[in-house]
Order: sequence, then C-alpha cells, then structure tokens
Amino acid sequence: MTPCPVCGSTPEAFEDAQLGCLSFHCPHCELIFKSPACFPDEAAELKKYREHNNSLENEGYVRMFETFIDYTLSHTRTPVRRVLDFGSGPTPVLAELLRRRGFSVDIYDKYFAPDPLAENARYDLVTSTEVIEHIADPLGVTKMLANRLVPGGTLALMTQFHDNDTAAYLKWWYRRDPTHLCFFTPRTFEIIAEKSGLEIVTNDRKKTILLTTQNSPVTHP
Repeated sequence: MTPCPVCGSTPEAFEDAQLGCLSFHCPHCELIFKSPACFPDEAAELKKYREHNNSLENEGYVRMFETFIDYTLSHTRTPVRRVLDFGSGPTPVLAELLRRRGFSVDIYDKYFAPDPLAENARYDLVTSTEVIEHIADPLGVTKMLANRLVPGGTLALMTQFHDNDTAAYLKWWYRRDPTHLCFFTPRTFEIIAEKSGLEIVTNDRKKTILLTTQNSPVTHP
C-alpha cells in the first residue's frame, strides 16, 4: 500500500473508473492523491500547461488574482516588500500584478522560469497559486518554501479544497485534469503546517490558505 505523502498514514484505496486511475484517501490528514502510475510524463505535463489561457487580457483570470492579492495582503502579519511567485506559469500574471502594486517580485517555474533562485534569497511573501495540486510531494515542497520565508513571512497557497468525501470527489471536475495529482482540505494543511514549522493564519474554506512561520509577530491586523 502506498503511504500518504503528507502524514505517512495508510490510506484507503479506491478506483476512479472514469479516469482509469487508482486513487487514495488518507483518513488522518484527508489528502486525496492519485497513484503514481497515473502521473503524466513531463512532455504531457508541459503540453497541458501550454494549453492554459492565462494572460493579462483574460479579465476573469486577472480578477481572480486581484481577489487573491487583496485577501492575502489583508491577513499578512508583517509588512510585505519582497515576493516570490512559485510556479509562475508561462505568463506570470500574478507577478506582474504584484509589481504594479510596488512589490519586488522574483519568479520560479519548473518549465517556464527554471533559473535557480539565489541561495540566500528570503521573502516576506511566497505565493503559489494552482500549483501544489500538481506536485507529488506537497510536504517536501512546502518545507522548501517555508525555508524561503523571513521570520513572520507568509506562504499563500491557492488550490481547490475537496469535501473529504470519496463519492463527491468522483463527481468533481477538478480531478479530471491529468496534471492534478494531490487534493487538499484545510485539515491537510494543518498537518503540512505542523511538519513544516508553520502555522495557519486563515483560509477562505474554498481554495485559499495562508501560513506563516511559527510564533511570528503580529504587526498589523
């Protein structure tokens, strides 16, 4: 049995007949994840990413990011000056919108901006939007991003939360993207935070969750 990649517990296996994919549901941390046998190779993954209509001309896409930025900045505990957008995609719209607000922004993307970040680079805010569901090791990546935060810095993640119900999951549109590998609830992120030296600031119960370094100061509401 494949252990849960977040908490190491033994998950419950179930078959997604529509996708022809064995999947797993962890009863402890509530992660749902696909079998590695279902993962696309890098060529298929890149092809899928190139199909995304993500640009500054897409008003709905920009509006989604503006809402995300407003929500994030209203809950950060320390001032934000320097930002990392992790998984910025082929067109780094979020990074551009943040720069327009006066922030210094670095980007990283496995395919589209793969240059390594400076080893000592640390950030007041790390954003990662619609990225973590594509990652087979969400705990490892969260730990890595946590190490990029200054004390009191914020990690802002966006991914659609599932209802912790296998029957509902099997009817959920979000799972049908072949590059989506892992699916989360706020409970999953509680475990991830605990294992990454982070604590949860808030979440919107739908798709956005903010984490910060433990025992970080509160300098503004």
